[in-house]
Amino acid sequence: MSFRTHWCGWIHYLCVAGMTLPLLACAGSGAATQAASADGTVLMAPLKIPMPLDKAGFKVDVTFDVPPPPKVSHSTGYFLGIRMLFAPSDPDKKIATIDAHPVEVRLTLHRLQDGKEVPVKIWNSVAIIKGYESIRYESIALKDDVAVSRGLYSDHSGAPPGTPDASTYVLEFGGPGDKGPGRFRLRLETLKDIPQLNGYKAFLVYERAPDR
Repeated sequence: MSFRTHWCGWIHYLCVAGMTLPLLACAGSGAATQAASADGTVLMAPLKIPMPLDKAGFKVDVTFDVPPPPKVSHSTGYFLGIRMLFAPSDPDKKIATIDAHPVEVRLTLHRLQDGKEVPVKIWNSVAIIKGYESIRYESIALKDDVAVSRGLYSDHSGAPPGTPDASTYVLEFGGPGDKGPGRFRLRLETLKDIPQLNGYKAFLVYERAPDR
């Protein structure tokens, strides 16, 4: 079984050491997530929240704790993104479709400290190409809190082999400048209707990058 890997995205991902976002803990929906937050529920990173990709106006508002990092780790830290399920070998061309129709969101992250919400910058890496020089990447803060998904890599989803959801395509919105530990609040809203992504199974995630 082969998995399509986007090496350029993976390389840029490894180069951005300032990115630090944990997986979003399981929640039922955007509305349920907001309700849980309003009730004072505090989640624990990593986070994973079911997310429709085809509709504008999907909102997430969660409070969560980021634990101390492992004593030994080669991860670049946390990132915020999407895990989209697809069938091995991608017969439905879902990867090409979401790459051609990326998900656009407005997002903010705050550290909760001393009764205040302290803004945390979200960074994205941008490829810099000058003449015949090698490609290099620079970290740039999101403009107007708007982020657009970019593909990173594919791996197993945890579903039984041979099932339609046995693979997962990982996409990134960006990474936080504050790596934690501590308590944070994340707010996110999808900005565009994307009918091409109707029916896709996906999760909003805040998780540690794999070890290099």
